[in-house]
Amino acid sequence: MNLGIVGAGKIVKEALPVMEQISAYTFQSLVSSGRNPENVENLQKQFNIKHIFDDYDAFLADETIDTIYLAVPNHLHYARKAIKQHKHVICEKPFTLTKEELLELKTLAEVHQVIIIEAITNLYLSNFDVLKQSLLELGDSKIAQFNYSQYSSRYDDFKKGIIQPAFDPAKGGGALMDINVYNIHLAIALFGKPNGVSYFANIENNIDTSGILQLDYDDIKVVCIGAKDSSSDNQSYIQGEKATINIKGPTNELKAFELKYNNGGTQSYRVNQHEHRMYEEFVKIAEIIKEKDFDTAMQKLEHSIQVSEVLELALDSAHIELGPSVNNK
Repeated sequence: MNLGIVGAGKIVKEALPVMEQISAYTFQSLVSSGRNPENVENLQKQFNIKHIFDDYDAFLADETIDTIYLAVPNHLHYARKAIKQHKHVICEKPFTLTKEELLELKTLAEVHQVIIIEAITNLYLSNFDVLKQSLLELGDSKIAQFNYSQYSSRYDDFKKGIIQPAFDPAKGGGALMDINVYNIHLAIALFGKPNGVSYFANIENNIDTSGILQLDYDDIKVVCIGAKDSSSDNQSYIQGEKATINIKGPTNELKAFELKYNNGGTQSYRVNQHEHRMYEEFVKIAEIIKEKDFDTAMQKLEHSIQVSEVLELALDSAHIELGPSVNNK
């Protein structure tokens, strides 16, 4: 695919070396704000990007681009224009700030016959497939606790009054949308849509810097912990009548997990196909787009819609109000 890249920040600098290893991707164009031309020039040289734009409309008008990769702050994920220009869309999490926005994008994508898909690392990893199968070994699952806590390098600036997008409510920031979202994707992929959602957040300057999300199901109770103002060793657990699963490390990587039986015995799993968490994600997304696998893409999108609904309910329960999305993206 001929890829158009939207953004030139941290996530792009991490993603492009991974995509470069996958033959399906050709870096056709990149569009950025133009605030840091030296950074963009370095990216163009390093990854042989053919064209650079500082105007989004001109970027989308480039007919050689068939797919765009959105890796910009959360409030810029509302990809209406790209879809109307018949571009497939790979969007970093969260897909949109509201469920209503995502439903609109779904309708537009159906009209224009393009694939839109959320880049959420953990659900594409080989360890996830084994993890989901391992739930059968637990008997009835009772309690799940997912923890992804990582002290943000931007939090020190935030405390000084320097507000970057990750902590800016006007730009869809906060711990829930930025880091706990991985836990939510994992929980819904494993257990389905919850019956109830409650979010208990530490709020500073109108944004959640950390919080605990409770998801209520008929037969299992789930807690999702996400923090950008503190750290932990990121251990997660799914407890059942017959065994317990211990996920080691942050939930966006799913590097390894152990299955421990109550009557003794342990199975260890570490089957991801690549050392970088994004590799399998980008391989599988490329296959979906290349094969025009609209059925799989729609399954992924329906999952993202459920996640979007949970995020919205969580924000409402904690009385957190995010700014509107920017409609020209």
